[in-house]
Amino acid sequence: MMESLKKYGVDIISYLFILLFVYAAISKVMDFETFQVQLGQSPILSAYAGVISYGVIATELIIAGLFIFKRTRLVAYYGGYMLMVAFTVYIYLILNFSDYIPCSCGGILEKMGWTEHLVFNVIFVVFALVGILFLSPFSKKNATSIIVAGIIAIGSMITLFFNSEYIIKQENNFTRRYLPHPIIEQEAINLGANSYYFAGLDAHKIYLGNYTAPLILTSINLDLKDVEKHRIELEQSNFNFRAITIKVFEDEFYVYDGNVPVIFKGCLPNYRAEMMHIKYTSETILRL
Repeated sequence: MMESLKKYGVDIISYLFILLFVYAAISKVMDFETFQVQLGQSPILSAYAGVISYGVIATELIIAGLFIFKRTRLVAYYGGYMLMVAFTVYIYLILNFSDYIPCSCGGILEKMGWTEHLVFNVIFVVFALVGILFLSPFSKKNATSIIVAGIIAIGSMITLFFNSEYIIKQENNFTRRYLPHPIIEQEAINLGANSYYFAGLDAHKIYLGNYTAPLILTSINLDLKDVEKHRIELEQSNFNFRAITIKVFEDEFYVYDGNVPVIFKGCLPNYRAEMMHIKYTSETILRL
């Protein structure tokens, strides 16, 4: 009964590893450029992205091939064990010691978060250990081999982590990191047109101008819940305006046109603007 359990257990776990590694390798090959970019943006493996992108795929396919033949399954189980330990350590380092957490990888784990990845990898580490113990009776020699294999996998990943950080920060190879999701959207509002431009803001509102309605100033509360439109009245409007622009600075707003040598100024919440009688200095131009 026990021998039958071991036989079928070894076969089932072998098929799971073959499915995992073949699918993972094929998904990386099919979108190889994206895979390399993801490794290049990794906070741990950036400096070695080129070599590792080929090495991981080759290793996964070789181990999957070794699982096919019964004579090489023990070697395959040790290889799968070391690879899954390395993947587990990689995720642990990202979650606990990385400057930032990158996007999840694609393929079979595309929908998982990093914590789910960690649990998934630990499960396959356990599968690999069970397979090793099923194929070879537990002994001091086997225990030593398992420990040494784990130490090599962990040490390799930690070494890559520190070396990559040193190369990126001290001997930069022109690999640039782009932090994922540097801006997280909290609220959004549909303005209904693409002709709006940012005119300014104060402590309570955002102000937008509109190229198609140049004298309409739109105010939006900072929580994006309240939208109001205000028409600006100019003290004198008999000018040949071509591109009116509105700028808001706290409680003041300015209306000007780069083609007409006049500037109008108003104070919020009064939307009437009077012509400014000023000398055209660099200070005025820079402020606007």
